[in-house]
Amino acid sequence: MTYSYRALARRVAACLPLIAIGLSVQATAQTATVVETETSADDHGDIVVLGTKSSRNDTLGSDLITRRMSQSSRSLERDLLVAAGTYRLSDALELFSGISQQNNRGGFLDNFAIRGFLGTPDGGAEYYVDGFLANRGLAPPRDPATTERIEVLKGPAGAVFGDIDPAGRVNIVSKTPRFTPHAEVTLLYGSFDNRRAEVDVTGPLSATLAGRIVVAAEDSDGYRDFVGLSRRVVSPSLTWEPQKGTRLTALAEYTRFDSAFDRGVPALNNDALALPRTRFYGEPSDGDHRARNTRLQLTGEQALGGEWSLNGGIIWRRSTLRGFSSDQSRLVGTRTLWRQRRERGYESEDLSARLELAGRFDALGVHHPSLGVKGYTLDYLELLRRRNPTAAFPYAIDVFDPVYGGVAQPLLPSIDQRETRRAATVYLQDMWDVTDRLTLTGGIRYDAYRQRLRRNLTGIVSQTSDEPVRFRAGARYRVTDTVAVHANWGESFLLNSGTGRPPAADQPGQPFGPEQAKGYELGIAGRWPGIDIAATFFDIEKRGILTNDPIDAGFLAPVGSLTSRGVELDASMKLLRRWQLVANYAYIDARADDASFATPAVLNVAKHSGTLLVVGRYPTGWGTEWSVTGGVAHVGDRAGAIDTSGLRLPAYTKVKLSGEIGVTPALTLRAEADNLFDTHYAMSSYSPVWVFPGAPRTVRVSARMTW
Repeated sequence: MTYSYRALARRVAACLPLIAIGLSVQATAQTATVVETETSADDHGDIVVLGTKSSRNDTLGSDLITRRMSQSSRSLERDLLVAAGTYRLSDALELFSGISQQNNRGGFLDNFAIRGFLGTPDGGAEYYVDGFLANRGLAPPRDPATTERIEVLKGPAGAVFGDIDPAGRVNIVSKTPRFTPHAEVTLLYGSFDNRRAEVDVTGPLSATLAGRIVVAAEDSDGYRDFVGLSRRVVSPSLTWEPQKGTRLTALAEYTRFDSAFDRGVPALNNDALALPRTRFYGEPSDGDHRARNTRLQLTGEQALGGEWSLNGGIIWRRSTLRGFSSDQSRLVGTRTLWRQRRERGYESEDLSARLELAGRFDALGVHHPSLGVKGYTLDYLELLRRRNPTAAFPYAIDVFDPVYGGVAQPLLPSIDQRETRRAATVYLQDMWDVTDRLTLTGGIRYDAYRQRLRRNLTGIVSQTSDEPVRFRAGARYRVTDTVAVHANWGESFLLNSGTGRPPAADQPGQPFGPEQAKGYELGIAGRWPGIDIAATFFDIEKRGILTNDPIDAGFLAPVGSLTSRGVELDASMKLLRRWQLVANYAYIDARADDASFATPAVLNVAKHSGTLLVVGRYPTGWGTEWSVTGGVAHVGDRAGAIDTSGLRLPAYTKVKLSGEIGVTPALTLRAEADNLFDTHYAMSSYSPVWVFPGAPRTVRVSARMTW
């Protein structure tokens, strides 16, 4: 991909009018009032907050309709993220029901399934940052230092600025400037020579301007042989509030993530735990893969008077992934592992913009309509060279006694393709409070897109375009002041990237069609002082979802139909004034219906899973607090492959424990242990030769200084 700042400038300039419409409001708006984000007279429900609720910025997170109608949604706040010891997105997602960890693409991917539905094994599940899709194309794993809160928005009502998935969406809200001065420095040391430092400074620069900068650096030898980690992130931001009702925030973020590309271990005789979890089967001489991600973002909100407002934003993002690896290919006999040498060179450039008008009016009740327009462009280049092993040149390694230094045959071109997309969306939705107990919602979404794929090795170009229209609807009824029932239905549409397995050596694979979904949920929720409880039943079907090819796991293939039905139970409670409990359980029956697949099982999705987290806080007697946190996570057995092997990953339960004490108001010391009892488990799998082992017992100590 040829990177051109001039081209970037043209694209940004083309989208600026979209933002200017909402943000260049004249000074007469000084009399306007900001739309309230707290519970108002006719807002009898809000998203359940896990932890201490932080300040809200409506330009970055979930909207009123989602907070009211998606009763199974949750927002995990910064204080609970720290208390739970979350250092990767997967750590945080353990605290939400119905989420399963998926293939992590050699350690370079945040990947998960919601309610049994996985993202593509190569690209991963879609997730959002500040309301923008954050991993279109590719993106390295998120660093927790820049995160203010994580919203998991469940079901057809869980919209992110008009984007829905009947299973759910994840939205990560970034730290942005505050007008109250605050500075925090955290130093950490842990198992496997893990060293980490974070700096977070925010405060006013003038009466109308505030700034913030977040910096984090981490290095670790890792628990896998020859698989270390080096990551850096820096994120400066500015917020300008020239008058009441006007806010503009500019944010930049740069991430560097370096590590060996690690496919885990092979299963032996269908035993995913047969080999040591520390053993590496690549080549140390391949060196690190290098992932880079740059994000430039501008968001804003303008009150228009009454309870009407405009909010919008624009974001540019560029990501790259480059490096060599030696990936497991085939287990021959009981100990000889053939390997495939690969070289990756992926580049992705994404430009997105959105604008939404939202407000309220009275007509046979109270209406909360919103009208939004959004669009994006994507330029995604995939370069992959590889050499398949053969009996003459197996590039093999002994699984019991690995000897490194093997030499592979010269690499050959495998994939060289560029995908470009242009998409525009218009959506309209309304939440209608028919009475003070009955609320109805409805929405319509129109998409227009053009997707072009050029395979550079053959010169073949394929192009698709369409204008799908999708709908959603829902209802919520407050049975009493504390108990409400809800029903939501919706459908969604998602473009897939890439091509499938070539039908013959001299023929290219076919481009993938879009993923389409529809589903519904029924639920009941109860809220009392200090107690939030919800139970939800869901039934969802998706077509065209990608998984690994059952004939050749080196390629992807679409599943004809994947259905998932289940029940989620969520609870959060404040007990005895000083204790907080977060608990969840999910039963998921996910099945693939496609005759070309050897099994209806869905990768890495357990029928039973659940989490319990307990946090207790007490005064020390000298003006600070001490706290203790304990957690238990259980994941049932699940499919580790969808070929004829029948591999199952065994169930596991792991425990975490931590404690903090405020030595002074400015200094807090913390000690924590994850996987306290050193459970040996498989976190996820892609195929019988790519099983990723979970981390052993990990101990960390840290000091946090605040001003």
